[in-house]
Amino acid sequence: MRKPRLASRPPLTDAPIFLRRVARDAFCRNAFLWGVGNSFVNSTFVIYFLTALVPNASASAALGTAIAWTVAAPRLIGLFRLLTPAAIGWVGGRKRLCVSCALLAPALLLALPLGAPFFERLATSQNGGLNVAFFLIGAIWAIHHLAEYVATTALWSWMGDVVTPASRLRFFARRERRLLLGKIVGLLGVGVFTYLQRSPLFSLEFFAADAWKIALPLFGVIFLIASVFPLFRAPEICVERLSNASVFNLLRQTTAPLRAPSFLTLVLFGVALQAVLGFTQAPQYYFRTSAFQLSLFASLTSSAFVNVGQWSTTGFAARFVARFQTPTACFSALSVVALGFLAYAFAPTNAWILAFVAVLFWIAWVAVNIALNNEITIRSEPSERSAFVAFYFTATALSFGLSSMLGGWNFDRVRALAAETSTSDVEIVYCRCVFLAAAALLTLAPALLLLFRDDPNPNKDND
Repeated sequence: MRKPRLASRPPLTDAPIFLRRVARDAFCRNAFLWGVGNSFVNSTFVIYFLTALVPNASASAALGTAIAWTVAAPRLIGLFRLLTPAAIGWVGGRKRLCVSCALLAPALLLALPLGAPFFERLATSQNGGLNVAFFLIGAIWAIHHLAEYVATTALWSWMGDVVTPASRLRFFARRERRLLLGKIVGLLGVGVFTYLQRSPLFSLEFFAADAWKIALPLFGVIFLIASVFPLFRAPEICVERLSNASVFNLLRQTTAPLRAPSFLTLVLFGVALQAVLGFTQAPQYYFRTSAFQLSLFASLTSSAFVNVGQWSTTGFAARFVARFQTPTACFSALSVVALGFLAYAFAPTNAWILAFVAVLFWIAWVAVNIALNNEITIRSEPSERSAFVAFYFTATALSFGLSSMLGGWNFDRVRALAAETSTSDVEIVYCRCVFLAAAALLTLAPALLLLFRDDPNPNKDND
């Protein structure tokens, strides 16, 4: 079997400073362009795509399960990202694997706009055609995300070797800021497109009623492909040692995180957070469309407000995490995020403005992202970083996916009960109870971080 090519590349300690600077700049440009593309095709868009397929006369469609499947399927298939360390060895490097998968992901996404007419015909057919359409869209979305997950795992391992410990928080804040700026630009593009679609400047023939189903994914694909090109310029400074792609080495790499108790505590914390967020997905989308009466444009506008707020507070969040450390920072940030769920829980029907009030509290999530990104890098062994990154994101994504499916299934049971008993507003009451529980659990979750063990060698990185 061909041995993976490791490296004639210099170790990080011997790499010139300008190489690290070039790589960091490339990572930030990649984040910006990826954020633009992701804004054109995100979960909100796909869920409205699903909702548009439901015939007007159909009140029995398992919409909650379909929403949960769309949200959860990418996370469930993310289990295969555990193979990323072996894939790096088979392909011959993290950069090669990252770039290949980053190009494959948007190519798969083209199936949504090109297959739109087929999905519409299938949804209106008999014998469960609507549920088949739901499943196919979720499957395409999942496979697209699998390629994206593998690319991201390789990228995080790559970035962990490039960025020195002294500059990590600043770099993560800078990259998060570029990512959020890209999402803001993308959401503004969605807004412009929505305006032009309804503008009298263009005829109905120019912008068909369902043009967003085709045009938005195409815009997204263009920017997602463009986001790969900055990575070609980034050098792959190598610390991680790749071994032969044997079954034994694959098992050894995959189970390496299980031998790091401090890292497992971080994983447990991430799993708890994602379980809470996943269970609220179906209630959130239903509450926005049914109680708040938010359109696709209004929902994306609220998402834009989140990104603008997080973009403007990344510098403060990084300084806050550096000063108060991860447990205190996460407790403070999640307590603020919990207020956003409380705003939903006590919101009057049709009080759409409270969707934007909740956004003000959810902005605090940026501090959680920065803190966890830093902890993942600190608590992973440089020699096996890709395995640690893959394990963390697989465990948390699996937790999010399973809890989303459970939340969607439970929500459909509530809807069915409401239909049988002819009771109105049962779904709304159920959503409010879920939001109250989520607020309480998010506030309590940082207690898990008290289980962190002191790291006996905090400078273990060879940076």
